[in-house]
Order: sequence, then C-alpha cells, then structure tokens
Amino acid sequence: MKIDEAIDTINGKPTVVFVLLLIVFNIPQQALTLLNVGPNLYGFMPYKGQWRCLSDSVTCLTQTLNNTVLTRDTLCGNASLKLGTDFVWDTDGRTSYAIEYGLYCEREWIYTMTNSLYFVGAMIGLSIGGPIMDIYGRKPGLYLSISVTMLAIVIEVLPTSITYLPVFILARMVIGAGGHVYFSGIQIYVLESFPTKLRPWGTLFYAFSWNFGYLLLVFYGYYIKTWNILAAMPGIMLFVSLILLRFFPESPKHEFINARSLERTKTSLRWFAKFNRSSFDIDSLVLEYEEKEESEHELNFIESIKEFVKYGEMGKQTVILAYQWCIASFLYYGFTFSWSRLSDNLYIGYLYAAIGDTLSVVIKFGIMFVVRRRLSVFGSYGAAGAAFFIAIAPVAFPKSWAINWEQLWCLGGSLCVATAWGMVFLHGVEAAPTTHRAKINSYASFGARIGAICGTQASWILNWSKTGTFLIFGMLSLTAGSLGLRMPETKGVFPPATAPDVRRSYKKRDGHDKASA
Repeated sequence: MKIDEAIDTINGKPTVVFVLLLIVFNIPQQALTLLNVGPNLYGFMPYKGQWRCLSDSVTCLTQTLNNTVLTRDTLCGNASLKLGTDFVWDTDGRTSYAIEYGLYCEREWIYTMTNSLYFVGAMIGLSIGGPIMDIYGRKPGLYLSISVTMLAIVIEVLPTSITYLPVFILARMVIGAGGHVYFSGIQIYVLESFPTKLRPWGTLFYAFSWNFGYLLLVFYGYYIKTWNILAAMPGIMLFVSLILLRFFPESPKHEFINARSLERTKTSLRWFAKFNRSSFDIDSLVLEYEEKEESEHELNFIESIKEFVKYGEMGKQTVILAYQWCIASFLYYGFTFSWSRLSDNLYIGYLYAAIGDTLSVVIKFGIMFVVRRRLSVFGSYGAAGAAFFIAIAPVAFPKSWAINWEQLWCLGGSLCVATAWGMVFLHGVEAAPTTHRAKINSYASFGARIGAICGTQASWILNWSKTGTFLIFGMLSLTAGSLGLRMPETKGVFPPATAPDVRRSYKKRDGHDKASA
C-alpha cells in the first residue's frame, strides 16, 4: 500500500480533518492576518482632523487661521509647531506607535520603510524555514518559527520609554520572518494529512480563517485602544496554537518519504487511526517504497537544491508558482479600488474587506470540486484580467451612486484575484514533491512577498495613468493564468513523492495534451 492510500483509508472520515482545520490551521492564519494588517490600526498615521491646537498656543492658532481645516499640510508645512507644546493628537484615547515614535511629516519614510522591512524579513525567513522543514520535519520548523515570532512580539510591544526605534524595526523584521515560515509550514503540515478527495476543504478553511482574522481585527481594534496590547494579540494566539500543536503527530508523509522511517510513519498513522476510531490494522501495514533512482535517497540541503537544476521540470514549476503568487500579491495588496476603499471608517473598511474575501471563498467552493486545477487557475486569472480591461470603458454611473463603473469592475477583478490566489496555493501544494514541498512553498511565498512590497508602491502607476494601470493589471493577470496551463494536473491525483516523480507527472501531462489535441 502506498502512503497516500493509507492516509486516504485512515483519514477518510472528515472528523480529524475538521479538527485539524479548526484548531491547528485556523488560529495561526487569523494571527497572520493581525500581523500583516494590524499595524494599520495600532500604527495609524494622523488623519484629517485628528490633531488640534492647544488653547494657549498662539503659534498654532496663528498658523491655522489661514487654514480653516486642520490638514497634514498645515502641520507638516510648519516646522515651528511642536507636539505637546502647540498641538496634541486628538485620537479618542487611542495610541499608535507611529505617533509615539514620531513617524510623521519628514519621518514618514521610516514608517513606510518599517512596513517594507516586515516583508523583507518574511523573504529571509522563508529562504531558511523551507529547507529546515524538509530536512528536520514539519513540526520542528513550526516550533522554531513560532518561538522566534513570539519572542520578537514581546520586544515589539515594549513601551517606547524603555526601547529604541531601531529595536522596534528589527523586531518587526523578525516577526515577518517567523510568522510567514509558520504560516507556510502549517498549511503543508495540515494538507499532507488530508485524504485526496478532501484537500480542497483545506484551502477553503484557510480562506475563511483569513477572513475571520479581519473580523477579529475589527473587534480587537475597536475595543482595544492601547497599541501595545493590540500588537500582542497575535502572540497570544500563536502561543495557544503552539500548545495545541504539541498534541499532534509529525506529518506521516514526511516521516515516510523524507525521514524514511517506517516505524515513525506508523506512529503518526496510529495516532490518526486512534483519533478517527479506525479499525485499520497499522501493525500489519506494509507500505511500498517505489523503486528509487540513486538521487532519490536521503539528500542534504545542497544536494536537494541541485535537484531543482537536475530535474528542470521542478525548477520551472517553482518559478511559475513564484510568479503567480507574486502577481496575486501585487494586485491584492496594491489595488487601489478595494473593498476597504468603500468607507472612510477604517473599521468598516476592513469589514468590507472580509465580506469581499468571503465572496471569493464562495467562488472557490464552486470551482474546486468541479473544475480541474489548471483550468480553474487560468479561468480565475483570466476573469480578473477581463474585469480590469472592461474597467477602462468610458461608462458613467449617476453621481448619486455609491460606486462608479471603474470601482465596480475592479472590485470584481480583485475578487477573481483572491480566488486565483487560493487556487494557486492548492495547485502548488499538490504538484510539489514531498521531499521539496516546504522549500517550493517557501520560494513561492517568497515571490508573494516581492509582490506585496511592490504592491505598496502601486499608487505610482496609478498617478502615471489610470488606463495604463488597468492595462498592466490585466496583462499581468492573463500571463499568470496562462503559465498555470504549463503545470501538471493534480485534481484527484496522489502528490509526487520525489523530484523524479515530478518529471514523470510532466510526461503524463504532455501525453494527455497530445492525446487531447
């Protein structure tokens, strides 16, 4: 019996699947939402009307007499105005690290740099974390990443009176590194324990978890006014997840294929069998080691990296996934007309974001169980590209409407991008071999971080030309979808175990394509 057949037999009931999703998978995903988006709430920049002159400040009152509205230009254009002497922030009792560290006016670039360095830290962490999980196991990598993240969060939330801005920025980088390694690893860990027919449920719950994180962000952000406490919430959630993870076994696929330990594999399978009350006899189980090429035996890090070149199909697959993730992230984070733009209220804006992403989950649900993976990725990106092109049309809605033609179609495009992101994730995990799965997923996520950094600068493109922006977004979407057709089909198929298995899957794909032609 193959390892995938054993997992399908033992975990055929959905009981263990839903427990894994709701307990181990859900919590860290929500925490990552808070880590990624939370700084927009507890590190908010001063908005219009959020500062006021002190009643006895002649300097401030004089400077603003000719400016009836208190604006950023009024403040930043007058170097003589001093915080605490001439004006105070009027934030309804809410604190912000951007205000406490003085990251406004001429120091706003530090605020932007801090957000970018968070994703730089993510790229560094992913480059290291993926190989660790492939070599030493999924759980050791998860333990290490979550411990580093929690330690960095403790440093991040220290009061500004006892710490320094460089320390805070470094902590944000480390949080980006550890948090994304944990997030990437936990997805692999859970899906490797899924039976073949239920793998799409993992991606669906992953998406719901992200959306629920938005709702938690709105809830926490509204009721918690102190930025240090709000920033500490992801650390508390990750600590709970760490404790729960202790009760789960190592990935049986890693134990069998990477560690090549039959006894440890049976230990993991025995846990799942007991949890599912399965009568499957683990002790008498005979698992098949397929005939291996010489290079398929235990590999060190350097040798495993060389296999990306030796088996070019796997290297090409990794590049395609990294590009698809990069484009999805670029559009997701950088698109101007998003759900959060429909409201001036920051909390209502994130509620719109959660609603919008939930709609994309509904779309995924209908696609994953019916359409084949390659076609679903191409269709999602293609629909996004078409929506961006249609947005260029000179159609005018009545001014009384809450949304215009461009926003309508661009909202549709952003929903399709969110759908494509989930489809690419599932397709990538299923297509990657177990021996390299964590590395490939990390490198693909590396591409997503590049897209996220570039996405924060997307406003420069919009300032250049709105029509040009839509054309660029549309072309990027179409190229990402077209490249998905070069991937092997994975729906209802056992994932490859090693790099040579990837080559064989491509040969099957080419044979199927020729037969179809």
